Amino acid sequence: MRRAAFFVIVCMGAAFVGLAAGEVWLRWRTPARVAIPFYNRLYPYVMFHPRENVSFVTTTTYEMSHYRRGVEHYTNEDGFRVPGPGYRIVRPKPPGQLRVAVLGGSAVQMGSTWEDTLPGALRSVLRAADPGRDIEVINAGIVSCVSRQSVAELVFTVSSYQPDIVILYDGYNDLFLPITYESRPNYPYNFQTMEDAWNSWRDDREAPLWRVILSRSYVFNLFARAAPVNTAAQAAEGFYMGANALRPQQVIDNPTLVRDHVTAYLSNWRTMIALAATYHYRPVCILQPTAGVDRAFASAYIAHGFAMRNDDAERWVNAFGLFYLEADRQVRALQAEYPNVPIVSLAGQYLPARGQFWDLVHVYDEVNVEIAKRIGQSLVHTE
Repeated sequence: MRRAAFFVIVCMGAAFVGLAAGEVWLRWRTPARVAIPFYNRLYPYVMFHPRENVSFVTTTTYEMSHYRRGVEHYTNEDGFRVPGPGYRIVRPKPPGQLRVAVLGGSAVQMGSTWEDTLPGALRSVLRAADPGRDIEVINAGIVSCVSRQSVAELVFTVSSYQPDIVILYDGYNDLFLPITYESRPNYPYNFQTMEDAWNSWRDDREAPLWRVILSRSYVFNLFARAAPVNTAAQAAEGFYMGANALRPQQVIDNPTLVRDHVTAYLSNWRTMIALAATYHYRPVCILQPTAGVDRAFASAYIAHGFAMRNDDAERWVNAFGLFYLEADRQVRALQAEYPNVPIVSLAGQYLPARGQFWDLVHVYDEVNVEIAKRIGQSLVHTE
């Protein structure tokens, strides 16, 4: 009996040492999960919000200016990017002022300076077209937001500035999310991250101890595959950035999914148009251009940026192109449905992408000026 007990103890000890060694080795060998950046502050209703009262000037140059200059970035008390430190957009709106608000993601918010952003360039265009008139343009872009967040931002923040015109300039985030982070329509790109964080916090306090230990075990997760490896290097093998992301082939094989996702996205345009009667603004909806539909540019960019094989990158481009093609079709149908609302599709515009885009969505500073001119013309022609 003593010999059997000793044998059992030795086996259990060896198993414990082996598990501990496995945990240490796997912890050391397992690539770190891709960190999803939070450039914004967590905020009610819109989930995250630009940081308020920020001022910084960089000495580093960036690609958006062809590496010719740094970035000057300032925000006001509501996180709107503004021309300079301490710049105030007064409330209530001064009598006689034309006030325009531009909603959207980083394509709205970003530029080397405020004047180089799309809203900043639009203000210059509008002032040049109507010299002497008091014109203010609000940059209400939120990096990484989707269109439903923009509508929430309109209701909870932008509306208090009493804009005369509200421009919703979006499309890329809503249409690229299904194959990168989040396939559920109208969910922010890192909503799954927040859900995982909440579930982890709750489980730590409610789950049995044995379950908490197993959930944190590298050995257990290795065999159970409970957690995706989630590294860019394994994208070619089918591991994607978000737990709810779809494989591009799932998109390519399912036109109904594409149609329904785009319909859900554009429901936010309908909401924004409907809210105009309540908040007394003129709605403008614009499907932004993208380099993601330029096959030569996008395939090379994705293959390099996500460490993919060329054929996998091609599938991503094909899937994204289907979303954008369907969005362009549905936007044109909306134009007929709302003849008095400026609705513009820039899908397929500003191509070839090289020399105009510095990644799949963001254009160079000078191209923002060209897009602003086109938007300004749309406003004038539908006045």
